[in-house]
Amino acid sequence: MPLERVVEFRIAGNVELLPELIYFIGKAGVAMFEDRPEKLPKPRDPAILQQAKRLGEMLGQLSAYLQPKTVPLPLSSLEEQIGQVLEKLEGVTKEVSYYARLMDELKTKLAISRELSSFKALRPPATEAVDVFIVLAGRSAKEVAELCKSFNAAVVQQGNVFMITAERKFAQQLKSALEKLGVQLFTFKELEEIEPQEALEEKLRQAERGLREALERHREVLDYAHTLREALALVIDVFNRSAIDEGTEMGRLFASYEAEIKRLEAQLSNLHKIRKVLDALSGGVKIPEGFKLFIDPQMPINAPHIIQEIDGVKVALVKGEAKGVEVPSEYLLDVENGKRVVEEAIKSTEAALQRVKREREALERLYSEYSVYGDKRWDEHNDVATLIFYVLERDVKKVDDALVEFVRKNSAKLDIVKRVRYKYIDRVPAERRPTLEKYPAPIRQFTKIVYMYGVPKPIEISPVPLVALIFPVFFGWMYGDLGHGSLLFLLGILLLTKLYGGRHRDWGVIWTITGLVSMFFGAFVYQEAFGFHLEEFGIHLPTAPILPLFGHKTFVEVDGVKASLAAAFLLGFLLLLLAFLSKLINTVLKGEGDVALAIALPQLLFFFSLGMVFFSLIWQPMGMYYLEPLMGLPWGYLALLFIVWSAIGVVVIRARYRHHEEAPPVVDEFIVGIVEGALGALANIPSFSRLVILIMIHGVLTKLVNGVALGLGAPGILFAVFGHALIAAAEGLFSFVQSLRLVFYEVLSKFYEGKGRLFQPLVLP
Repeated sequence: MPLERVVEFRIAGNVELLPELIYFIGKAGVAMFEDRPEKLPKPRDPAILQQAKRLGEMLGQLSAYLQPKTVPLPLSSLEEQIGQVLEKLEGVTKEVSYYARLMDELKTKLAISRELSSFKALRPPATEAVDVFIVLAGRSAKEVAELCKSFNAAVVQQGNVFMITAERKFAQQLKSALEKLGVQLFTFKELEEIEPQEALEEKLRQAERGLREALERHREVLDYAHTLREALALVIDVFNRSAIDEGTEMGRLFASYEAEIKRLEAQLSNLHKIRKVLDALSGGVKIPEGFKLFIDPQMPINAPHIIQEIDGVKVALVKGEAKGVEVPSEYLLDVENGKRVVEEAIKSTEAALQRVKREREALERLYSEYSVYGDKRWDEHNDVATLIFYVLERDVKKVDDALVEFVRKNSAKLDIVKRVRYKYIDRVPAERRPTLEKYPAPIRQFTKIVYMYGVPKPIEISPVPLVALIFPVFFGWMYGDLGHGSLLFLLGILLLTKLYGGRHRDWGVIWTITGLVSMFFGAFVYQEAFGFHLEEFGIHLPTAPILPLFGHKTFVEVDGVKASLAAAFLLGFLLLLLAFLSKLINTVLKGEGDVALAIALPQLLFFFSLGMVFFSLIWQPMGMYYLEPLMGLPWGYLALLFIVWSAIGVVVIRARYRHHEEAPPVVDEFIVGIVEGALGALANIPSFSRLVILIMIHGVLTKLVNGVALGLGAPGILFAVFGHALIAAAEGLFSFVQSLRLVFYEVLSKFYEGKGRLFQPLVLP
């Protein structure tokens, strides 16, 4: 695939300075950072994370009132920027919080004033026998009514507001019970003191105006703080995902593996000694009561003991305890059974030891691959971490300039950058190279479709040019109508210019091209527009339709349908053959030439053979007489021959890798290859008949709408417009889905993994 040259940078530096480094490189907007492998340790959190958290908390208090904009950030120290912003936000937060609290209080008072407004004009009865008070019940209206009923109090209720009249002797108890419910109680005197709604509304408007003015006065600071917070979030995310510890944490990880290996080796050594002793005591031995048998005892032994040597192994019979490896007494009573148990323990320990060693070797490979130093001098690199990122070769100078500026702005701090080195992408392991495809328009726009399936790896064939060719052909074949194709073309033009503000220009290019292909199929392949033959519009082309599906006297042309199906099957066969050939090439590109010869090549030939078997069943009914020279070969036997070829190749490869821990899964690939080859020939080729089925449905529906519209007379114009609009939308959706299915399932799934990752640089404002 066309690729731009990419350079890999590796920088090791002090942990505290790495976020600053990420920021300066992110400001250049040209670098994509490599993710840290899960097995490698992350460095400690730098202090800037706490500052970022504080900034986020302060802005969180203002988030309900902010509609910030993103503004450019200066190319200066993050620490200085955060310090300045936090200092400025202190005053802003106090002012905004004051208005926010004031508004909340006024809204509460206004809500109360509105609820109680209807009761302010009332006057309580002039008697000392009863108490009258107002209750704002809120959600406790039901409970308030029950309490009033239990105290035999009179109630006047309006919504959630109660005017309660209770006998003086019960009034205080009722008030206490109501207060426990959390409701608000008011006397008529307190009711008179509540400010009127108009005054509260005016105060609320003044508070809202004050808040807006405060936010506007500090707009520059708030926008800057918001942008800085977003940039910090990106920087911290990159640090957490990408930074690789070079000091203490890495040393601890390696030390843990070394300690586990030593423990397992010691355990294995002890088990071997126990087995040797048991071999020497094959007849069995009874240990006196209170005695224990120890191997390689540590001297001196304080308890009574006897020391002997059995088959070169020092053992001690001790009455009591000693330091050493104790041989369980049950092993000595039943030596044969003990030996079996020890043998199983030896096998289990050996397997665990080999597993840990493989994990350590994998860790060493990762360390060697990702570390800037790779020297295992943990103490020398304490509090140092490594960042790896990729840059286009043409943008290397921008990174160099960013590094120079970074060092200049942080020159007061010692040991900023410990080491910097870079290399070209062809020296980076293939599995982690980023993908950056470079195609001219309009091929470039079809990456939108391909990347829905997956991004190609740099070492596999990219299907973008193929998809740019076959997707419009599939769609146009199924949607082939000069009129409806023109509508699709118009949609593409609108997406390119006006619709959605030009945000979907790539899809505009795709639908413009696809509309043109649909118009081509409608004009020259089927010679139809809006379900009418072109001759009905007075358009006479010099040639007949390439695939005549509908006639003037007959609704469906049988010969045309046969020719269309034959063309669809042949196209499907050729595309699948190309897919299997691409799989063969991709296998070679991965450096698996033996697998290509044993699996991919016979799979291709197996598919070809079964494809010929499929065509041998239909070539005569479909009139595919041009295939007659190929039909005489014994394709079925050849298919079996290619299966045998592949099976022999699997046996050879398994024999070659029999001593390898990670042998290629050739058996699985052999089975999958047979299934894919058989499905490709016997299921996927016939699946291309949908190209003909959908255009047949399209033709039937358009002619049905036209017939009804002509029968309605003048009102039929509106029916025709509605009917064709519905058909254009529905058929367009169906054609899009079926085109994607043919592209993704029938073609790409045969050879394309799509497990790469795009080159996406970090861009900070």
